[in-house]
Parts: sequence; C-alpha cells; structure tokens
Amino acid sequence: MKRWKNLSNSNASYVAGKYKMLEGNEAIFLNLMSVAITAFVIVTILISAIIPLIKNNLNSFGFIARKRTLWLLATAPWWIALCCVVIFFPRQDTNNLIALMEKIAHWHHIDVFKFTSWHGLTLVVAALILAVMINLMFVQVRRHSIAMHNLFKFSDMQPISCDNNQTIYSIALSIPAAFTIGLLKPRVYLTTGLLQQLEPSALDIIIQHELAHVRARDPLFKSIYSFFCLLYPKPIRRILQQHFTLLTEQQADSVVTGYHDNLDVAQTLISVAKKQRQFPQSCEGSLVSHFSHDQITLRVQKLLSPQSQISELTLVFTGLCFLTAMLFTVLMVDGLHHLIETYFIH
Repeated sequence: MKRWKNLSNSNASYVAGKYKMLEGNEAIFLNLMSVAITAFVIVTILISAIIPLIKNNLNSFGFIARKRTLWLLATAPWWIALCCVVIFFPRQDTNNLIALMEKIAHWHHIDVFKFTSWHGLTLVVAALILAVMINLMFVQVRRHSIAMHNLFKFSDMQPISCDNNQTIYSIALSIPAAFTIGLLKPRVYLTTGLLQQLEPSALDIIIQHELAHVRARDPLFKSIYSFFCLLYPKPIRRILQQHFTLLTEQQADSVVTGYHDNLDVAQTLISVAKKQRQFPQSCEGSLVSHFSHDQITLRVQKLLSPQSQISELTLVFTGLCFLTAMLFTVLMVDGLHHLIETYFIH
C-alpha cells in the first residue's frame, strides 16, 4: 500500500512537471522569444542613455542622413533583438562562422523551456506591457479620430482649389491654421481665419508646404515612427518624435524654396505663428502635419542659413556605433542569462 502511494505521488509529480515544461521546437521558440525580449530591454536602456548626449548634434546631419539615423534609433530595439535571435538560434552545422557565434553567445538547454523559470516570467511581463501600450495607442488614435470627426461635422468644409490632382479644403473656423491629415489618403485643410488674413503669395507658400507633406505621406510615417517609439521612456520618446517632426517640416520647407525665396518662406512662417499665438491649438498628435506649429525658430534658422553638410567620417562612425551596440547587446544577453542561471533555477 505504501509502495503504491509513493508510485502515485511520483506519477503526479511527473504529470505536473510535464505541464510546466516544454521540449523541442516549441521550447526553442519560447526561449528565443525570451532572448528577443531581454535584448529589447537592454537596447532600450542603452539608446535611452545615448539620445540625451547626441540630440543636439542630430540637426547638423543632412536630411537623408538624419532621417536614416532617426529611424535606426527608433527601431534599434526591434532589429537588434531580431539579430540576437539569429545569433542564438541553434544550428547543426559546424563551420567557422557558426563556431565563432557560439563562442560569443550560447543559450544553455535552449530546447527546454520551463514556464516557472525567469524565461516564462519574462514572456508574461512583456506580453502584459505590450498589450497595455497597444491599448493606449488605440485609445489615442480613437480620441483623435473622434475629435477630427466632430471638427469636420460641425464646421462648414468646402473645396477651394485643386493642385496636381490634390484638392485643398477650407474649414469655417476663425483660428488661422493649415494642416495635412490622413494616413492612406492625406488631405490639406486651410481655415477661413487663415485664408482671410494672408496675401496670395503667402497662401501659395502654405499650400505648397502642405502638398509636400501629402506627397511624402508624412502623417502616415509620423504615425509609424510614433509606434516604434512607444516603448521608450516618455522623455526619450518625446525627443525622438520632436526630431522626426522637425525633419518632416524642414523637408517640406525645403520643397517650397523651389517655388519661393527662402526669406519669403521664413517670413510666412513667422507671420502665421504670430497670428496663432492668441488661439489655442487644435488637431494635436502624430496624425497631423501643421504648417507653423512645430519648432519655428529652428525651421527659420534652417531657411536662413546654408545647408550644413556632415562629413562621411561622421556617418561611418555612426554606423560603427550601431554595430557596437548590437555586439554589446549580444554579450549582455549572454552574460545576463548565465548570471541569472547561476543563482536561480533554469
């Protein structure tokens, strides 16, 4: 009887252990997800520490170099985490490259996954945080959509002109404003308060600026960029989004200088900004591109000063910094994995 009882307890323990542990491909997949999450957190902390040190130097980059750098900074946790997964992925071959990768980083018992280990806790916490952040993003988009719907519903909206198959709309509002909104089908809107106060040449500057946003699909890319910045700490997220918004506005200003003199564009920016001071700003958010709302001083300085060119050596150094960050992350993931397993159950 006692022997049968011990055998039953042993079977029960085996069944419980079976449901708390996975082996094979499913375990490899979950362990690699744990690698990705760990790398994501490390890169996020690393980039968050670097951005305050380099933010003042970003404006010295040309438009193309600055755009690439900003996209790399925003997406670094994602693509470096993916690179870490590739490096940690188990392989059967034994060539020199794979042998070198295994020396740099390896994951003990990658084909075994325990739900009660720190790997399982990492996945659960990451899933909860991601769910909360995505929910907050959808709430913000929903609020913005409702606000814009109410604005258009209670305002008299009329088409006023057509430029290159793009219709310009007027909104019956006293606030002087011009903006582009729409993800897949962006449209340009000018308020009657702006139309009634500016000369035709100034209005053409504003229209050409907004059409530049339409052609570049800036509202769509600003929204995508904001999504990638979502998991950064709020101060870092604000810095990245401000720099990206400034870049899109300066690029649109640069397009307008092909039709108008730089001084006229700068004067229009200042004039509209002065008119808007006495009114509260509506239509906030990453889904909107304003004419004279974002960082006017820097935009005017860019229009009045020659285009600064950054040396190729600086661009090469920037690329090496990203590669170093990736290698550092791989080593940190491997070191953190071994450190935790030295003191905790795998």
